[in-house]
Amino acid sequence: MITNPLPKNHFFATLNANEVAGIIAGLPEEYRHSAFMIYFGTVNNCSAHIDATIEAYHDKCDPTYKEIL
Repeated sequence: MITNPLPKNHFFATLNANEVAGIIAGLPEEYRHSAFMIYFGTVNNCSAHIDATIEAYHDKCDPTYKEIL
């Protein structure tokens, strides 16, 4: 069984992309670019970790995988 390698931080709510965009839109204009960089950089970082985990377990997840006894 594969478990999520990125557990949730329960101190914060899980926000969808529209909620994040709304929060960023409410920031003073001078901070918006940095906020978007942090948000999308974090999303890309999570994606990279998930890709690495999928790659590491690919053979075990592949339905045609047969373990050699």
